Amino acid sequence: MPLVTIKLAKPALSKEQKSNLISDVTELLSTKYSKNKERIVVVLEDIENYDIAFGGKSVEQIKKEEND
Repeated sequence: MPLVTIKLAKPALSKEQKSNLISDVTELLSTKYSKNKERIVVVLEDIENYDIAFGGKSVEQIKKEEND
């Protein structure tokens, strides 16, 4: 059973975009890798900008500095 976890940085995708992403990933695994669609699990996680960092600075902090 394939389990795919996708972490998405904010701003979050819309419900429709998330649905499309899940469908696309499921279709890819089904067609390219011959996996049974009913057994594919896709988990989407929204990650806040303050939970992601580059070079010791959160994305939230980087964006704030760019706007100042």
